[in-house]
Amino acid sequence: MVNPCYIPAYRYGGPVKSIHEMGRKLVAQGFDVTVFTTNADGLQNLDVPLGVEVLIDGVKVHYFPVEWPRNYFRCPTLAHALQQRVSEFDIVHINWLYVYSTLIAARACHSQGVPYLLAPRGMLDPNAIALHGALKKKLYLTLVERSHLHNAAAVHFTSIGERDQAIRSGWRIRPVVVPNGVDLWEYPLTQNSELFPLLHPNLFGKRIILFLGRINYIKGLNLLVKALPIIVRSIPDAHLVLAGPDDTGYVAEVEKWLIEENVLENVTFTGMLLHQDKLTAFAGADVFVAPSYLESFGMAIVEAMACSLPVVITDRVNICREIEQAGAGVVVPCDPVRIAEALVGLLKDPARSREMGRKGRRFVEQTFTWDAAAHLMSEVYQDIVLIGKGRK
Repeated sequence: MVNPCYIPAYRYGGPVKSIHEMGRKLVAQGFDVTVFTTNADGLQNLDVPLGVEVLIDGVKVHYFPVEWPRNYFRCPTLAHALQQRVSEFDIVHINWLYVYSTLIAARACHSQGVPYLLAPRGMLDPNAIALHGALKKKLYLTLVERSHLHNAAAVHFTSIGERDQAIRSGWRIRPVVVPNGVDLWEYPLTQNSELFPLLHPNLFGKRIILFLGRINYIKGLNLLVKALPIIVRSIPDAHLVLAGPDDTGYVAEVEKWLIEENVLENVTFTGMLLHQDKLTAFAGADVFVAPSYLESFGMAIVEAMACSLPVVITDRVNICREIEQAGAGVVVPCDPVRIAEALVGLLKDPARSREMGRKGRRFVEQTFTWDAAAHLMSEVYQDIVLIGKGRK
């Protein structure tokens, strides 16, 4: 696997965790999994050994030093290592677009005849392309990534929605859909719902709306801020918890909007929550919200459903159709009024919320487990390797 970033750089969102979880499960199924990545962690570097193998849950991880420009994840030592070693592997799984690691990995694989999958992680979605730097992205796709996509043995999408939204017109792309998942034992059905207010006393007696993810423009927080005054007018004890890392100083922007809307006192920022702290937040919340402009999959949404939380999501979440069909959540457009109406409706109807939460848990149990996802991915890998050997 080749990635621009890797655990514990959780600030980069769900893919960082989901890529590792897939690798861990593949190891359990008998695969020998190696990761080549950088030590990037926002403006800082991870405190990890460089250029040597680190074993994490059975996955062999090699971190290499990121260089300028950092947002492109340029890493010449990673390029050298790939040139030297890529022929040792039966298949390479490359993640992300518009980054240096994808450029060098795809070209090394193609030149040395090693089959590879390319996972765009939502970056082929037209909504993603339209957000920030659309012209630059379109040029890079045409001049650079198009050949990488054409030469891939398959393009890995994590949802049917992501596949269907991808720009594929006239491009020779061979799509496969393998979702992310969760380990259900990590999300017990019984959790102490009173612990979260103990950690954050200002939440006592509040109806808690939880957002969990990067504090980033792509997450639609401007929509949620505009929805909040409508919610508070209807439910005065409603309180929004924003749990996630500050992505490029965006928290200051969100705080400015909250002050303008006169609802700053109705919001708590917790920073990034991991492991048990995250489960505590899920247990203490009444409803989960993802007002995103784009979600190729939505790991936090699936985790919320695994914790039996009802969810309100936008129609830009690529698993929204499946969630709506399962009765596990309310799907709305990217509109503050509609977001507010959905949240108020659930907060005022506890019986409906509980039933939606139960359906969400059942939906995850049936659809999104890591064991099932890794089994499906192993079949994809083996088919690609067998086809490659047949051609030889």
